[in-house]
Amino acid sequence: MASNTLLRVTPTIEDYRNAAALLWGDAGRYAVDAFERINVDVFDGMLPPIPIVIGLSAYGHCIGLTRSKVDWIEHPRISLVPKLFNRDGLRTVDDVLVHEMLHASLMLRGRDARHNLAPWCEEITRLSPIVLGHEINAHPVRPRRIENPERQHDENAPKTIVKRAPLPGAMTQGQLARWPHSVRPTGYYDDDTCIGVPTY
Repeated sequence: MASNTLLRVTPTIEDYRNAAALLWGDAGRYAVDAFERINVDVFDGMLPPIPIVIGLSAYGHCIGLTRSKVDWIEHPRISLVPKLFNRDGLRTVDDVLVHEMLHASLMLRGRDARHNLAPWCEEITRLSPIVLGHEINAHPVRPRRIENPERQHDENAPKTIVKRAPLPGAMTQGQLARWPHSVRPTGYYDDDTCIGVPTY
């Protein structure tokens, strides 16, 4: 007798590696191997095996995306766009994976994984010495009172205005959203190795 209940299984990292290699060849195998390496090096091996999909993202500008768990998958799912492998290179793949794995880590701990909130800022501050080799200054960007730049052209302009702005010396909202890419040195991604993968 047929059942509408999905069979619940707990896939292993090897299951995901085999599936990714079957679907996306060397790029799929690399993605799962990189996940496993980054999990140990950056996250102390605390993340469970997570499915990684290579394909077009739901949002045109996204190069990676992490969806929270759904009915048939117990853990979040990471998506990477093909251009990372075809054009950008493996250093970029690694950095996108670190970024998406951090989203997954926060989701699994029941914390808000949005970029401009305290949990994200706390985690990228903690992880940057490991990932980047140096510290960063990350805080949520909030509306605050700042000096009015118009004041230098018009002495009648108010001295201060309220504007969404980072704290002095802290990362901008755009930099928070693109960590760790946004704080890599110029040339870091140059001459990187690519792995061909179909775009769909």
